[in-house]
Amino acid sequence: MSDPTDPTDPTIGPTTGLRPRLAVVYDQGPASPSDLAVSLTERMACIFVVPVNAHTEAVAPVLASFGEVVRADDVARTAQRLREFSVAGIVTYTEQVQRLTADLAARLGLRFHSPRTAELLTDKWQQRAVLRAAGIDAVRSARVDALADWEPALSRVGLPAVLKPVHGAASGNTYLVADAGTGRELARQVLSLPAPGHVRGGGLVLEEYLPGRDCAPFGDYVSVESAVRDSRVTDIAVTGKLPMVPPFRETGRFWPSPFPAPENDRIRDLAGRAVRALGVRDGLTHTEVKLTPDGPRLIEVNGRLGGGIQDLAQRAMGLDLIEYAARIALGEPAPPRIVPVGQVYFQAFHPAPRRPATVRGHGGTEAVRALEGVQLCRTYVRPGQRLAGGVATQELGRVSGVVADHDALATLVKRVDQHLTFEFALSGEPEPRTVTRAELGSL
Repeated sequence: MSDPTDPTDPTIGPTTGLRPRLAVVYDQGPASPSDLAVSLTERMACIFVVPVNAHTEAVAPVLASFGEVVRADDVARTAQRLREFSVAGIVTYTEQVQRLTADLAARLGLRFHSPRTAELLTDKWQQRAVLRAAGIDAVRSARVDALADWEPALSRVGLPAVLKPVHGAASGNTYLVADAGTGRELARQVLSLPAPGHVRGGGLVLEEYLPGRDCAPFGDYVSVESAVRDSRVTDIAVTGKLPMVPPFRETGRFWPSPFPAPENDRIRDLAGRAVRALGVRDGLTHTEVKLTPDGPRLIEVNGRLGGGIQDLAQRAMGLDLIEYAARIALGEPAPPRIVPVGQVYFQAFHPAPRRPATVRGHGGTEAVRALEGVQLCRTYVRPGQRLAGGVATQELGRVSGVVADHDALATLVKRVDQHLTFEFALSGEPEPRTVTRAELGSL
C-alpha cells in the first residue's frame, strides 16, 4: 500500500472501497477534476492515472482527495499498479492521453479503443487515409514532416488549404493557407516548434479546404455526439455552432442543431460510417462535419467527449456523459437516455486575441446576466493577466442559457455582443484598446 504522506510516491490518495474500481486517465481537457468528482466518485472508486507534467502535478492533490492517484511514469509499471487495484474498467475524456489509455486497456484486457483505433483517432493524417480507403470521404491531404515536403504537398492538395498538426486539438497551430509563400513560411514556423501539436516532434498535415455554405446567422459546421457500445453507435445529438472567427476559432455551440431532420440524418449517417470505419468499439465520439454546397463533409473524428458537451447534455437532457462513458468502460449495457430537446440550450464564448496581450479589464457582465435566457455569464480572465496569443481556441469567458428557439438565440447573441467589452494592451500598440465581444474575432 502506498504512503499518502509521501509526495514522491507514485501512488497517492485514499484507499478504495467496495464500489466498482475505475481507472480514469486524466490530463487537461473537457472534464475537469471537479467534473469527474461530481459525476463519478459517488458511484465508483476512482484511480486517477496521470502523466507527469506541470498541469497534472498541480492538480494531483485535488484528485487525491477524490481517489487514488497513480503517476504514469512507465506504461508497464502503471499497468501493474492498476492490476493491484483490480480495476474493472478504464476511461479517459482527454485527447492527448488516448493512446496511453488504449495501451493500458490492452494490457489489462479492458474495454476501450484498441491501440490501432486510438492511433487513428489521434493522428489526422492516418485518419484521412483510412476514411479515404473506406470510401467515406476523399478529402485531399498530404503530410509535411520537413520543409522539403512543402512543395510536393502543395502540388497534391492545391489551394486554398488547411495546415494543421498531425496530433492536435482546439485548432492549435491550424491555419487557412491562401497562397504558397505564406503557407511555406507557416510550415517553417510550426515545424520549428518542439511540439506543433500535443506530440513532441509531430509533423503537419496539409489538406483540402472545404468551403462552407451560407448558414447565417449560425456556423457552417456541426458536431455529432455519439456513444458506442460493442461497436453499436447511438447518436446523442447533432450540435449546432455559432460562426467561427479567423482562422478556425470557435465561438459557441448549442442543442439542437438549426437544420431540418433530413439534413441531420445525412450528417449522422456520415459520422456513423466514419466511426465504424475507424474501428471504434466502446466509448464516446465527437465527430466534426462541415456543411458544404455539395452536402456534409468530414472534418475529423475524435474518440472522446467534446468540449462543452457535458454541460449541454446535462442541461438539455439530464444526461451525464462523463458517468455514461464510465458505465460503458465497466461493461454496463444500458443505452443512454435520449430526450427530445424542445428549447435551445447554448454556450457562447469569447475568443482570446491572436496577438499577445495583457488584460486591462472587462465590462458588461451584469447587463448580460440580466438578459432573458441567460443562466450564466462568467469571465475567466483578470486584469493584469498576460495572454500569449496564437490561433488556438482559448476562451476568455462564457455565456450560457436556454431560449425558446433558434431565432431567439440569434437575437440574444447579438445583444450579448453589444454589452460585453474587454480592454487589452495589445503587443505592438502604444495605447490600450477596448473592444466588444463581436470585435474579438478580428484581434
